[in-house]
Amino acid sequence: MKKLPPLKFKDGKFKIMVVGDLHEGYYPKEESISKKKTADTMKLLRKAMEELEPDLVVFIGDQGKADDDAGMRAVISRITAPFVSRNVPLALVFGNHDRECELPLERQLELYAQEYENFYTYDAVPELTGCGNCNILVKDSKGKNDILNLWFADSNNLCENPNVSYYDWLHEDQIEWYKKTAQQIKEEHGGKTIPALWFMHIPVCEEYELLRQAKPHEIPDAVRGYGDRSKNFYVLKDYVEGYLGEGPACSEVNSGIFDAWKEVGDVKGAFFGHDHMNDFAGYYDGILLAQNKTASFHPYTDGCRSGVRLITLDENNVEDIQTRMYHFKQFGLKSESLGPVQRTFTDRQVMKIKAASWIAGGVAVSVAAALAAKKKKEK
Repeated sequence: MKKLPPLKFKDGKFKIMVVGDLHEGYYPKEESISKKKTADTMKLLRKAMEELEPDLVVFIGDQGKADDDAGMRAVISRITAPFVSRNVPLALVFGNHDRECELPLERQLELYAQEYENFYTYDAVPELTGCGNCNILVKDSKGKNDILNLWFADSNNLCENPNVSYYDWLHEDQIEWYKKTAQQIKEEHGGKTIPALWFMHIPVCEEYELLRQAKPHEIPDAVRGYGDRSKNFYVLKDYVEGYLGEGPACSEVNSGIFDAWKEVGDVKGAFFGHDHMNDFAGYYDGILLAQNKTASFHPYTDGCRSGVRLITLDENNVEDIQTRMYHFKQFGLKSESLGPVQRTFTDRQVMKIKAASWIAGGVAVSVAAALAAKKKKEK
């Protein structure tokens, strides 16, 4: 692992830009629509870098795929291009779709390190389940004291037994590694617990604690739960900020990592990707849980609201997490890849328009049938 300078606060602040679910690929003969989707994605990342000026960029999983080293290098070069000129540090976690790449995760990690000189993710314990499980300490503005810790964990892929759960979960060895490492960090800092943030692709089950079941009149604006919660419809609780566009697709098995955070006492906020349309954030049991919309136009998304999340921390009160989403449309950007409806309306508004059309169509058919029957009778 190459030696990199320590991350540190600048003028009392540390800003992290979270980029979710890029789903880029290497296609030698790309269709024009794919090129336009990539162009829109890069437009968003360049504008976000220019406006937000982060100190660290975090890819939150499902970055991209290719068939070989050359293709993957091309993908990495493409998705990191907006950061190269500014040489902003980059870290990442892997998602379930990163396994669809022909290259193993370990090789992908090597290629990121080779292609981007300011790349901070590493495989702390290669024997652990997953790849890229690690932590990075961040120093104060003077570069003297460690005042923030960043955890990066691989949430793995699909469950081996689909009758138990579709998606996998954080494994016991990963949780034990977290506890052990956190204890070591505490001992190395004179018994002081360093406040931390957690980054992982697939959300924890506790996100459903930020939701409540919808009342009958709220169902048109609600979302169906995922997996064993699919019989219920949900809306955000009143104190939760952001947008709920789909039921959080977490594992149906609770890994216990949230309880481990509570036990250790260091994690103050956790950030996830995976659910392309969700960008809500709220506190449960004292820990901020925040979703990130996709920053891409390749996968399913919420029209012109693909975006990035900015986390801002103050070294005088690191536990006070300031965060918000910045959407493509809010930057004043114009999409080349979306049609006029997607550029104008949210996914929920589109659903309502379609529902209204279906209802109107059904009513029209019923009226026409009734009139035809009446005419026939009158004959």
